Amino acid sequence: MAVLSYLRAGWPILVVGLLALAMIVNSQAAYDNGFRKAKADGDAALAQLREQYANERAQAAQDNLVQYKQQVTRADQAEQKMLETQQQLADAQKQLQERIPHVTTVYRPAPAAAPVAIPHCVFTRGWLRDFNLALGAGLPAAGAGTAAAGTQAATWPAPGSDAELLESGVSPADILAFAKDYGTWARRNLAQLNALIDQGE
Repeated sequence: MAVLSYLRAGWPILVVGLLALAMIVNSQAAYDNGFRKAKADGDAALAQLREQYANERAQAAQDNLVQYKQQVTRADQAEQKMLETQQQLADAQKQLQERIPHVTTVYRPAPAAAPVAIPHCVFTRGWLRDFNLALGAGLPAAGAGTAAAGTQAATWPAPGSDAELLESGVSPADILAFAKDYGTWARRNLAQLNALIDQGE
């Protein structure tokens, strides 16, 4: 009976204890459910973010591939254009080389006259020196020592000296051959520069 009276007096405590236990179990279950839901939502958001980044990386790779192919195409076109230009220059140089002996050895004094030998043309050593200086040949390069400039100048006659009036041995054919080579060099450099500019655009 003592137990029964004890139960009668303690039933509110027992009910409160059972309610507290039920609330604890329920809150733990709610916590576990909330944790699982939050984890699932987080995992889904992370998967979505990873997919978005993967798509962005794939798009960037595709864009880079397209740009690379465009650059390769431009480089190929520039190379083809440069090769064509070099071939044209080589053809023109060959034609000029073949014509040099003809146009530097004979001439017609009048339209109906027969060709005659060209009179001897003299280019002095002073003229040759000044021709080379006008083209920049023989000028000391930037940073070159004075010894190199002095050595080069020693091979040419001094301005105003008798030696500058001596015949240089250069013929009109030599000058025309030089102009041909120089023109080819200049046009080749221009073609290469244009190819580089075209490739960079």
